[in-house]
Amino acid sequence: MENQNKIQQNFGKNASNYRYSSVHNDPVDLDRMVKLLNPQLEDKVLDVATGAGHTAIKIAGYTKKVVAIDITREMLSQAKKQSDEKGIDNIEFCIEDVHNMKFADNTFDIVASRLAAHHFSNIKNALKEMCRVLKPGGKLYILDCSVVDGDESEKMYNKIEFLRDSSHVYSYSSRLWNEMLKELPLKVQKTNFYKLRYELPMWFDRMGATSKNRDEIFKILNNLSGKTKKEYSFSNDYITTYRIEILAKKI
Repeated sequence: MENQNKIQQNFGKNASNYRYSSVHNDPVDLDRMVKLLNPQLEDKVLDVATGAGHTAIKIAGYTKKVVAIDITREMLSQAKKQSDEKGIDNIEFCIEDVHNMKFADNTFDIVASRLAAHHFSNIKNALKEMCRVLKPGGKLYILDCSVVDGDESEKMYNKIEFLRDSSHVYSYSSRLWNEMLKELPLKVQKTNFYKLRYELPMWFDRMGATSKNRDEIFKILNNLSGKTKKEYSFSNDYITTYRIEILAKKI
């Protein structure tokens, strides 16, 4: 509940930043998601932690029904405004917590979550819930920030993410993602792990990171060992990060 309050507070006051975020509305990412999911007209789709609605709005162009959930009312308001402006009327927006969803078992053909899982306070419970509401044969899609496998990398990246955004919980390596998904009735069909750069100060500004915390982040980065500093190269203009993209099928 404590982290839920942090999420609602942090994202509530920064909701409009996410509506116009080029990171969350990246057309290359969204097109790749659609290609992987191949949504059909009759599919019922759930977008978990929809934020400003970019995922739901993209998928809504391919299917009759999308349900988009979030725990932050201001985010849903931004998503609804954006969908209305685009003339999209097949998305249902509602307040729901991924850890305890009210949907019946085996409801959705597709469950998607983009750039949100690192905020889930209990990732295993959240994955279990997403799997529960997914129909047998249905597709689970996850895109999230990730880390290079290794103690220094995991500790460092999660520390700087928390300094940037106090509602951050944990970014998981591909190894940890695979371990968690193996515990569920899911078959992983595709995993992409890739590097990208976030522009600075935009990455800080999106969550209103304080000057003190920005300085602390650069201090941490400057003190990294050679290997990790190379993996997470940075300057005053950018920071190198990683993402993981997963497509799984419920069995």
